[in-house]
Amino acid sequence: MIGGTGHIGTYLTPSLVEAGHETVVISRGTQKAYRDDDRWHEVEMVVCDREAAERDGTFGPTIAELEPDAVMDLTCFTPDQARHLVDALDGQHLVHTGTVWSYGASTLVPTKEDAPKHPYGEYGVNKLAVEQYLMSQDRVRASIVHPGHISGPGWMAINPQGNLDPGVIDRLREDGSCLLPDRGGETIHHVHAEDVAGLHQACLEHPDQAVGESFNSVCTEALTLRGYAELVARHFGHEPKLEFAPWAEFEKRVDPEAAQATMEHIGRAPMFSMAKAKDLLGFEPKHSVIDTVLESLDAWVAASRT
Repeated sequence: MIGGTGHIGTYLTPSLVEAGHETVVISRGTQKAYRDDDRWHEVEMVVCDREAAERDGTFGPTIAELEPDAVMDLTCFTPDQARHLVDALDGQHLVHTGTVWSYGASTLVPTKEDAPKHPYGEYGVNKLAVEQYLMSQDRVRASIVHPGHISGPGWMAINPQGNLDPGVIDRLREDGSCLLPDRGGETIHHVHAEDVAGLHQACLEHPDQAVGESFNSVCTEALTLRGYAELVARHFGHEPKLEFAPWAEFEKRVDPEAAQATMEHIGRAPMFSMAKAKDLLGFEPKHSVIDTVLESLDAWVAASRT
């Protein structure tokens, strides 16, 4: 597993060990998993700086020398990275972490995996290019998992304003107030990191169904900004005090970085279907969107505000 100590790997690595898979994690060795788990003692850890190894041409060979049956690549962001890895492999099952941002703005919702893709922004454009490359080559057997807004204890989830401004949560905790753009009807689509991990594992364990396929990885329902703000306000004991502003006004009233993040999230109108993962792999997320965001926020509050 490449990058097995972050959001997804925190859950995926111990789960693979529990299922009996001999598991090797490739990482820079600078990050610990968000949760302690005794099963980490059964994992072989290989320290490798991916970017540095790619520059000197040793990353792909380093993976190949481990003689894996399958490779989970959680940290591939460009076609060049994908080619460097794939050129060193020979027939393995490669499970790649993509993103729902590879779709661009949703047209029909919930968006299915066969929807036309028109991404914008470097991240989404590159992730689509990686997907297209992996699905066109024949050196490895590829499956792709496209997560939504990955959430879980240990980091802040995308908040009801559609960004990562901690002040949004602070104000909802204090008195239930929140400023939202337009009428707050835009959607954002979270997913618990444990469910993203579970779908990666389902791809690994059902290769006949997963190879050559891509799968959305989100909660089975999405939240509107308004519904999310109301949920969080009431969770902290307040009746919601929501204020709505046209985008031009909203943009002036919030931090520029936060406004940009909001537009990045709501501009894609994200809302995706999980039917394919259920139909082909028998996989359904364990966490509802409400449980996902509240668990994430409660953990963030406990860690940073108490």
